[in-house]
Amino acid sequence: MTELKLYDYPHSGNCYKVRLLLSMLGVDYERIPTDIIAGETLMPEFKRLTPRGQIPVLQDGETVLRDSMAILVYVARRYGNAHWLPADALAEARVMQWLAVADTELRHGLPRPRAGPCAPR
Repeated sequence: MTELKLYDYPHSGNCYKVRLLLSMLGVDYERIPTDIIAGETLMPEFKRLTPRGQIPVLQDGETVLRDSMAILVYVARRYGNAHWLPADALAEARVMQWLAVADTELRHGLPRPRAGPCAPR
């Protein structure tokens, strides 16, 4: 079993971004389904991982990260190569620009249709 664990909700766009990158990089990980609707992110054992009680959360051994953008940067740097997260200052800044677009402008447009008719509005 891998030490890499992703605490995940299937309808979350932010979780999807992390799952997609892990898949594209061929990284093995354990997916820990976390039902936000049932309040699992509010449970004390989950809040020990992240006091904010939000998903996604990535646990890599003793390292615990929250926030999809931080997780994407970590995964790209640790498991990818310079193609995914360049070391060059300008190229890295351009990647950050796209991550910001995905976190802001696209956040309200794409996740809702992905979530289906039962998504909270």
